[in-house]
Amino acid sequence: MPKRQSYRKGSKKKPQRKKFLIVVEGVVTECDYMNAIRRSLRLSSVTIEIATGYTDPVGIVNSAKKLRKSAFKSDPYDEVWCVFDVEAKVTQQARHGLAEAIDSAKRSKISVAISNPCFEIWLLWHKESREGYTTSDVAQRRCQEIGITDADDGKDIQDVDNLVLNHYEAAKERASNMEAAHDRNLAATPEVRNPSSGVFKLVDAIFAAFPPRK
Repeated sequence: MPKRQSYRKGSKKKPQRKKFLIVVEGVVTECDYMNAIRRSLRLSSVTIEIATGYTDPVGIVNSAKKLRKSAFKSDPYDEVWCVFDVEAKVTQQARHGLAEAIDSAKRSKISVAISNPCFEIWLLWHKESREGYTTSDVAQRRCQEIGITDADDGKDIQDVDNLVLNHYEAAKERASNMEAAHDRNLAATPEVRNPSSGVFKLVDAIFAAFPPRK
């Protein structure tokens, strides 16, 4: 499977073309991954700004709105994304405010990258296939077992740059295939699309904004 090496290793720093704001739920795992994407493209810190500390979907979207508004006059964002999970870890039901957050983001022209059950399903797809219904506990534990995340706390991504450089295309293919399967099954809402992740859409948007030099 071809890798996006032309975007990354050995390339010189590229001129900035767009400015992204990415508001994420987790303060460790999601940030580790998005910072690895930024490093892979040799982007400066002002091109992709990552905001953390918001723990529910509605709060994440509202924070994205506020941050976008505050930057509008001086240095506006070209794209604003929110990254969050679908289900409550124990109940396996859609989280409170999920539909409201998605609708609010859509009305405000903010993009969302949603994972079900959790962000770790996206990480897991970098190394292996997982097509059946999956809980957060299972996805997180499996990531620890195969060394994607730290075996003790399950948060820090191990060798995250290698994960991005050499396994992104495999993860994208698995996520895309699952999205197509859910579409065929008429699974219309995020809470019934398990497993799934839209993180590849965010990553591809970043890649599209910073194409390789000819």
